[in-house]
Amino acid sequence: MATALLITGATGKQGGAVINALLAQDADVEILAVTRNPQSGTSQKLAGKSPKIKLVQGDLDHPSEIFENAKKLATRPISGVFSVQVVSNYVPSNPRGRKN
Repeated sequence: MATALLITGATGKQGGAVINALLAQDADVEILAVTRNPQSGTSQKLAGKSPKIKLVQGDLDHPSEIFENAKKLATRPISGVFSVQVVSNYVPSNPRGRKN
């Protein structure tokens, strides 16, 4: 059964590498690429790589909204999530993240 995968950090190094690997393998998956701003140049460049990629607007501070948005776009069951999180005592100077 063909499925969909939700990939966070899609326009970054980790998520981007996962997406590139899936495309290189010609995997039979729908790629739900999470990005803060689907209209950004970086996001649009990512979406242009393959019709398998669908941009999902989302903020990691609000995971339920990510899944709501993903379900609206997915045409297949979502069977997995790729997400890398850093846990530390470090307090970032820009906790809302940079703008895309």
